[in-house]
Amino acid sequence: MHPSTLLLLGSSALFAWSMGSHYTGAVMGTAYGSGVLSLRNAQILAAIFALIGASVASVHVINTYAGGLVSTSSITDVAAAQLAAALVTTASTYFRLPTSTIQIYTFSLLGVALVGGLPIHGAGYGLVIAGWAGGPLAALALGYLLAKFGLAHAVKAQKVLVWFVIGTSIWSSCTLGSNDVSNAASSLVLAHLTSARMAGVFGGVFMALGVLTWGRGLLRRVGHDILKLDVPLAAAAQLSQATTLTIENAFGLNASINQTIVGGLTGTGVAVSPDKLNRKVLRNIVLNWLWSPVLGTAVAALVTLVLHAALGK
Repeated sequence: MHPSTLLLLGSSALFAWSMGSHYTGAVMGTAYGSGVLSLRNAQILAAIFALIGASVASVHVINTYAGGLVSTSSITDVAAAQLAAALVTTASTYFRLPTSTIQIYTFSLLGVALVGGLPIHGAGYGLVIAGWAGGPLAALALGYLLAKFGLAHAVKAQKVLVWFVIGTSIWSSCTLGSNDVSNAASSLVLAHLTSARMAGVFGGVFMALGVLTWGRGLLRRVGHDILKLDVPLAAAAQLSQATTLTIENAFGLNASINQTIVGGLTGTGVAVSPDKLNRKVLRNIVLNWLWSPVLGTAVAALVTLVLHAALGK
């Protein structure tokens, strides 16, 4: 097998693994933080349903995603962007700072393009930035309204809300697999290494491994460190996340699963008890939202130079 092919398979697997470990908190944090699910059960459910989503429902996204931001046919360039995104995502996971991998990957592609003089599709970046800015703010507003005006009624239906939190967490896990696996797997289809279906399975397996092997840090961060959760608060935050993602996707915008859950948690906290919000944690998370795309661009530019020098391409 050609070295560039091995490089692409490795970068795809690493990026999928890093996304699985990074998004565990986003899809299961409220269920764990409110005591609905144990840490282990939250990881197991997230892994199973992320794999199902990637294997069953990702084909269309994989077939249509790549090529919308930067024009390149080079396996080395795509692998460089994936490696850079995986490294920055892993660093964010290590420091327990939930961020957006699609934004990191988008700006990693920008770093590759700047080094190689490749065409950049500005409209695509405009949509990413619009979704980036609007997602957490919309989720914050919705979380505030739901917590402010709905909790008095929600407390009376606590048993129903338990199943709502579990159901939406499972649905989020499926969405993680079906939507985000394309970041890592679409390159395998573009390189004609496999079909979209098998690329989804490949990415889903490594995403599930990421959830199981290193998902606990951000699961604890989202579940406990931003706001002390009970079941009604968890339901309000989860519903605000799901509603925001649905609305933004309907307008063709890509909203971050992590950023919308953080926005939803912040909104519910402001509505119920602002003093219980961990402002230091929130400040560090927001700063990382601003910093990680810049870091992705820089790391991708460096990785591109190193790989082209090493492979002679």
